[in-house]
Amino acid sequence: MDSVQRMVEQFGGDDVKMRRLVMYWGATVLLYLLSLSILWVEVYSGNAARRPVLWLTALAIAGHLLFYGLIRLSKYLHLTPAQLSVYQGRFAIFCTVAGYAMMGPLRGASLVILLVILVFCAFTLEAKKTHSLSVFAILLLAGAMILMKYAVPHLFNPKTELIHFILSGSMLLSVAFLTGRLSELRARMKAQRAELIEALAHIQLLAERDELTSLPNRRYMSGLLGQEECRLKTERFAGCLAMLDLDWFKKINDAHGHAAGDEVLRRFAAESRLCLRRGDVLARWGGEEFLLYLRDTRLEAAQAVIERLRERVASLRFDCGGARFGVTFSAGLVELLPDEPMNIGIRRADALLYRAKEEGRNRVIAEVAITIAA
Repeated sequence: MDSVQRMVEQFGGDDVKMRRLVMYWGATVLLYLLSLSILWVEVYSGNAARRPVLWLTALAIAGHLLFYGLIRLSKYLHLTPAQLSVYQGRFAIFCTVAGYAMMGPLRGASLVILLVILVFCAFTLEAKKTHSLSVFAILLLAGAMILMKYAVPHLFNPKTELIHFILSGSMLLSVAFLTGRLSELRARMKAQRAELIEALAHIQLLAERDELTSLPNRRYMSGLLGQEECRLKTERFAGCLAMLDLDWFKKINDAHGHAAGDEVLRRFAAESRLCLRRGDVLARWGGEEFLLYLRDTRLEAAQAVIERLRERVASLRFDCGGARFGVTFSAGLVELLPDEPMNIGIRRADALLYRAKEEGRNRVIAEVAITIAA
């Protein structure tokens, strides 16, 4: 089984799309073998000349080897699957029509192969290209029938050829129409799938992001802290949590309106992104309250980060209806203890936040607890 799989990988490559193209190529090889077998039966039955069939067989083999090479090198030659399908389709139509002109009484049956070729092409081609292939097949068939009248008059029967042409032409146009509709349906489904993926990504974003500030929301932060809690138990890295709350935020809403409050929240989030380090995660925990997680950080370094943010926010000025005001925040910061549950760390940070509020606001209070509170 392993040897078969290795052979398939060597023949079709590692890329899934490449294997699919090679698989389609292999299916056409089987179709060619069937068609050539019928043609050689006609040769041994005395209904077809050996030399032309031999030349057509050599052309089919050489063409198929060439297409295999083009498929495997398509990435480097910048050939798309659609281009390869057009080239293979035209070549297959030419070989089929040539075989039709060489065959005896059974040649009418070979026209079914033209329909199969169009169906194969419909999997990768747009409707317009499928229609052009069917027109190409009809014109080539008409030219072959005219040539037969002069080259092999003993095989040419006007009534039979007319019936063949009308039947094959109408069937080719019908199949082209149906495959064109299939191509349009496939394109529509592909577009709908892309829209669905985009909508799911947007829903995922809404589920994880706060709409006003574009910061991670409480749901996302809770999931992240759960993962980090498991990691800290095994890796024993330090981590810090900080609870931040904007000072006198209710007064801002009451004095300047909720639009001004929303602008303060958005601006606070934007300034935070500029101050925080890569890897720090700030989430809107609720209202004007924010939770900051500083990964693999000791207390002293975390305090420096939050102090830098506090100073930056304190320097901001907002204009609203002619009134100019500033904003500050208070914060409680803790360094997580070994094996400390995140919810305990959040509670400790929240308690320190209230202390900061009581001690005058616009400050950061930090500590490392010796024991974990129950």
